[in-house]
Amino acid sequence: MKKWTKKELDFLIKNYPNRGRLWCCKKLKRSDGSIRQMTSDLNLKQNVNSEFFKDWQERARKSKIGKKRPEHSKFMKKNCKWKNRIVSDKEKERMSERTKKWIKEKGHPRGMLGKKQTEKVKKISAENLKNAWKDKNNYINSKEHRQILSDRASKLQQSGIFKNRYSNSKKGTYNINGKKIFFRSMWEANYALYLDFLIKQKEIVKWEFEVDTFWFLKIKRGVRSYKPDFKVYTSKNKFEYHEVKGWMDNKSKTKLRRMKIYYPEVKMILIDAPVYKDIKNKLGRLLGFF
Repeated sequence: MKKWTKKELDFLIKNYPNRGRLWCCKKLKRSDGSIRQMTSDLNLKQNVNSEFFKDWQERARKSKIGKKRPEHSKFMKKNCKWKNRIVSDKEKERMSERTKKWIKEKGHPRGMLGKKQTEKVKKISAENLKNAWKDKNNYINSKEHRQILSDRASKLQQSGIFKNRYSNSKKGTYNINGKKIFFRSMWEANYALYLDFLIKQKEIVKWEFEVDTFWFLKIKRGVRSYKPDFKVYTSKNKFEYHEVKGWMDNKSKTKLRRMKIYYPEVKMILIDAPVYKDIKNKLGRLLGFF
């Protein structure tokens, strides 16, 4: 890439805010990408009071009249290879750190950090959304849109962003013989202590918590996946899954029922209230149940 001269930089700083990117490309005989990169590095912003900016906004507004969504958005929705991608927790952390560093060095990209919408704007947005829901022909009421929401919710739940609600359980991080693990209930934590006891008794080889997800591919709505609590290795190459359930709601029943249909070869063992209480009464004090 051709290096920028001081003369070119001065020209860009002077003219970009009032003339825009394309005009600068033409005058400097540089590519669109080159201008974009340099204006970003210099933190240059367009002057919202300039005639160019007002004209650009007006043209953009007119281009959207009568359209449900811009054409480029339809294209991206159809062809973007990232549309079904789930970002890992490690990658999210890297992205977060990069963004925080960028904002700290250059400031918030649109200067909106800490600002809130006015009550007037909130009311307008609320009315627009209500009207959209009332309109049966609106896109948000279409089967396509509802399916997209269902797909997104299922994947977010499996990625850990959405979590099930356990109103009476004591979820949190428990110390399981030196290993700190997050459990969604105290019963799960106590059962982990019991599994460690079985390892010492050489009845099992090892156990893992919530490592596998089973998808019910033919199901389009409702319960579409299942992640068992414990993967228990009874030998080096043989394992089974244990599900700790103090109370079986309809969703839990559906998960187990669909597991039998879609994955009949997978061995599932239900640790319900009677089984758990029997273990607790016999070994709870010895194992130091929480």
